[in-house]
Order: sequence, then structure tokens, then C-alpha cells
Amino acid sequence: MKLTIPANYVHTRATQFFDNDTAPAALLSHHNTKAGVYGRLSVMRGAVKYYGFPDAESTTPDVELVIEAGHFGISPPQKWHRIELLTDDTYFNIDFFAEPDAQLSGKGFGQVVNTHKE
Repeated sequence: MKLTIPANYVHTRATQFFDNDTAPAALLSHHNTKAGVYGRLSVMRGAVKYYGFPDAESTTPDVELVIEAGHFGISPPQKWHRIELLTDDTYFNIDFFAEPDAQLSGKGFGQVVNTHKE
């Protein structure tokens, strides 16, 4: 199954480009996107491995995906996941898309990403 972002969703935020030195720790640890928010990770150079988990407490992934330069991966709303940068020269960013009526609160990543296992 190929995951797509619904056509009516609105682009709400784009991150800067990250590398091994600047990737936020939150992305490398267990987190999810908020309700009604899709994340699209685009790799410009190198490769990223996406690990998806069935819930906040799981340590065994139910999804593993290698995203190479020139490609992207999509994480659906509220899917617990983390990423791993696979090469020394990895360079990527993330775009977030929300349902048109989503009431997003918080600042920065906090608008679209949840790191709390509540």
C-alpha cells in the first residue's frame, strides 16, 4: 500500500534542512505526528531509515523503510516512529500537512509533533 497525503490537506510547516550535526534529538527518538497531521520526510543527500511502531510503548517496529536521496517517506497522523540517519552526508527536511480544520497549538515542532507517551 502506498501512503499518500489527502489532497485537501494544507501545508502548515517546513523544517530547515538537517544533517548529522543538526538533526533534532526528538526526530531520532520515539515520537508521533499529532492528530490530523501527516509528515513528509524528503532526503536530498544520503539516506534515512524510518521505523514505525504500533503504539507509544512498542520497541519493535511494524514498519521499516529506507528513504534514499531524491525520495520521500510519509508518516500518517499519530503513527509512533523514529528515524536514523544512515550516511555521514545525510541531508533532509520535513514538510507537515494538516487537515484544513485542524486546530494546531504549540510552537515549532510542538505544533505538529508529539514526544509525550500519554
